[in-house]
Amino acid sequence: MAEWFCSKCKVAMAEVDDIKLTYNEVDLPEAPGLRCPQCGTEFLLDDYVTGELKSAEEMLEGK
Repeated sequence: MAEWFCSKCKVAMAEVDDIKLTYNEVDLPEAPGLRCPQCGTEFLLDDYVTGELKSAEEMLEGK
């Protein structure tokens, strides 16, 4: 994976697998993504959002 930098702090983002997610007041399993070690800003990885998260949303919405 390419190295990503926080736009605010200008430091390298850390890969994590414990980003907390909530959808319509439902707690979802923790997700992989990136987190700034200084300010704590978090980003989800695009393949996670377009794959697993989209499937979970469709299931919760009954689509």
